[in-house]
Amino acid sequence: MDAADFPGRKGPSFVESTAAAPRTIRHPVVIIDGLLDAGESSSLLARVLASEAQFQPSATHDARADYRHSLVLNPPPELVEPVVRRVRSLTPDVLPELRVQPITVGTVEAQLTATIDGSCFGVPTDADRLKVPKRYLTYVYYFNRQPKAFSGGELRVYDDVLRNGKLARGETFQTIEPVHNRLVLFWARTMHEVMPVPMPSGEFGDARFTVNGWVNST
Repeated sequence: MDAADFPGRKGPSFVESTAAAPRTIRHPVVIIDGLLDAGESSSLLARVLASEAQFQPSATHDARADYRHSLVLNPPPELVEPVVRRVRSLTPDVLPELRVQPITVGTVEAQLTATIDGSCFGVPTDADRLKVPKRYLTYVYYFNRQPKAFSGGELRVYDDVLRNGKLARGETFQTIEPVHNRLVLFWARTMHEVMPVPMPSGEFGDARFTVNGWVNST
């Protein structure tokens, strides 16, 4: 992967002389706690629990089946509207914090994910210049029953290493806990991973739920 593949990124982080030592690049992450009010988050959870039968095994945009294990639902827009509306309104202010170029916000994609016992998500990047060329930011909104009945499920956001003009995933990372009513946003080309989720009850209602998706440019 070439540093030139990332035209949206700004600042000196992607500039390196041929003689420079490898450089670790830490990608900013924005965390917003308490995104929805109590009534909105409770209503979202209740409607998701009532939709259990509609959830299907997950897939990815590149059709790989070896690194994502969870249940997903393509929701009716009104179900996730409170989250999507806030993501859309927050994006202009978030972009400078993420050190990416401004964009005109286009489609905000959304899906519902239930991370059940044994679920995980390997190390993807959510951007693909050919298949999903307009994906710019990734967002994850966490919600679950209280008290939480699962463990694990942390989000790892990996650093990159820049060496001779090439970018590769580093061995270091930031860890974000899946806290109820928390929104996390980061650049869509950042490598990330969801750690396995032990959930002793095995019940759908005890899952680690997310509204997750992507902010696209126009």
